[in-house]
Amino acid sequence: MSFHQGALKRLVSSVLLELRPLYARFSRMRNSKTFLFLVLVIVAMAGCDSGGNGAPPEAICEPDMEAWASTVAPIVDRHCGACHGEAPEFGAPSALVDHAALLAGEAGMRQVDLMVNRVADGTMPPVGMPRPPQEEMQALVDWASCGEESAAPPAGLVSSAPIVLAPENPPAGLEEVELLAPEFPVGVDIQDHYQCWTFEAPVTEDKFIRRMQVVIDESRVLHHLVLLRDTEGTAPDGAHECIGMPEGSDYLFAWAPSPTQGAFQFPEGGLRIRPGDRYVMQIHYNNGSRVPDVRDSSGVRLYLGPPAGPEYGMLALGPLGFAIPPRSSASSESACTMTEPMTILSGAPHMHEIGSAFEQRIERADGTVEPFISLTGWSFETQLFYDTPAVLEPGDAMYTRCTWDNPTDATVRSGPYTGDEMCFNFAYVTPPPASRYCDEEVGGVPDDVSYAAGECAPMDVPAETTLAVGTFTAGDIPTLNGGSATPGIYALTGAEQLLESPELPVGNIDSEASSVLGRGWLEIGEDTLALDISLYTHLATDSGFSMGRDSAISYSGPWDATESPARTTPSCPADAGAQTVDFQVDGDTIVLGYRVNFAGVDIYPRFTFTRMAEEG
Repeated sequence: MSFHQGALKRLVSSVLLELRPLYARFSRMRNSKTFLFLVLVIVAMAGCDSGGNGAPPEAICEPDMEAWASTVAPIVDRHCGACHGEAPEFGAPSALVDHAALLAGEAGMRQVDLMVNRVADGTMPPVGMPRPPQEEMQALVDWASCGEESAAPPAGLVSSAPIVLAPENPPAGLEEVELLAPEFPVGVDIQDHYQCWTFEAPVTEDKFIRRMQVVIDESRVLHHLVLLRDTEGTAPDGAHECIGMPEGSDYLFAWAPSPTQGAFQFPEGGLRIRPGDRYVMQIHYNNGSRVPDVRDSSGVRLYLGPPAGPEYGMLALGPLGFAIPPRSSASSESACTMTEPMTILSGAPHMHEIGSAFEQRIERADGTVEPFISLTGWSFETQLFYDTPAVLEPGDAMYTRCTWDNPTDATVRSGPYTGDEMCFNFAYVTPPPASRYCDEEVGGVPDDVSYAAGECAPMDVPAETTLAVGTFTAGDIPTLNGGSATPGIYALTGAEQLLESPELPVGNIDSEASSVLGRGWLEIGEDTLALDISLYTHLATDSGFSMGRDSAISYSGPWDATESPARTTPSCPADAGAQTVDFQVDGDTIVLGYRVNFAGVDIYPRFTFTRMAEEG
């Protein structure tokens, strides 16, 4: 090729594209001076001549039909077909499905030439759409340019799967209801404000949500919008400022300014909505232009129909418990093994601000492995639903792996807030799952847990710790009667999880298969307490549900131990809320008791500590 010929070809083609409206006008004058003048202008702009040094004219690239059918057409169909299918949609100017049609027309003006230009310079897919893997983009450009061009290097979010694009118009005959922000005032000083509204389902009988669609009012201040289902009722009522997701909520729909997901529609059937269900709409506002007197009423429009066809539910696939050490990269992985057949329609991979990569694979019961979805260049602001249809049979397992880069000086743990992290694919599946979470240990249940000193760990504790082992036990919850504890260092020697009943939404607890492992320390002062423990909790039920999670408790501060329960407001960490602690002292042993809620069920952890003998 001549000097910079690849770039010059793209420039010539782009100029031809700009002059395309004039082309038809001058096509009747191909031998005229006017048409010759246009050709010379284009050549001059490209900085070359039409023969220059006497070299023969360059042959026109004729992309191979066989390679199209075997390699390129599947790539185009997967990543471009939603817009450039047989009937172009979403503003696409043409279809990209027929080999002959791609090669029709004048050189430089053919669809295949325009395809090379847009992919090679990185302007296709358009802004707001994830980029396909580089090897697939390069395969397309290699084919379309006969090996003469290169795809632009990857930048930003790269996905192995295309996003879900809903039809432009909803199905006919559906009922419309709207969940809207009621003229929320967005002041000139608001830069990053997360506002939530909790709604009760606006229905008097069961219906199916067939479609969810954004309603945009004040685009000048609207940054992004998320719709959640408050499954466990943990969100405050009405309007409230919020950061992150209510604990245990389902991630149903998201929108951000882009030419992508303004709506999500089930092809048939839908998501059941019941009287009394609670939904949370979260809007991120940013008045960067300092627009005065702005009031926003954006929101979500739901299209409801009768409960007919496949019923979908939301399944959160991924690890529930993990920790990312400071100034490091870390990964966490979990599995989900099918006990019943399940069909996946689509899913929204979800991490927070320090996520870098997300990957899922299917390991079939016969041992074969299939890639499911991979995302690199993660963007917290670009959370989309991806088209990932799959049928899973009993014995098949889905593996979910997340990677994070933690640039901070603090350990980042799993949790619902933006400053925490998550690792889920919120997948729409049918039939609806018995449990909203699926989190199995990869490589089996561990028989030990390592102790990592937390932010508020006691000073000068021994390096070696004992392993405390316990399980889940159902029955009456014993009262802890207080007492006077001797100041000193106490080692964790027991860890139990107590419940009033063995029944959980995911089945009855299997105590023999469940376990609690822990290591850590408690320091008691005259009127202070410092608690720092690392835990691994494995929960199994008779229905086959299994999950495991790492967790940690680390706080310190004053406490009033005159009676149980004791109330304390920790001084470490600085943002910790008040703690209520049940306790009981028996000689050199002290039991601390708490209450937590998991999937709507109260669980009562009980941690036993034994005082260390003083040296000398």
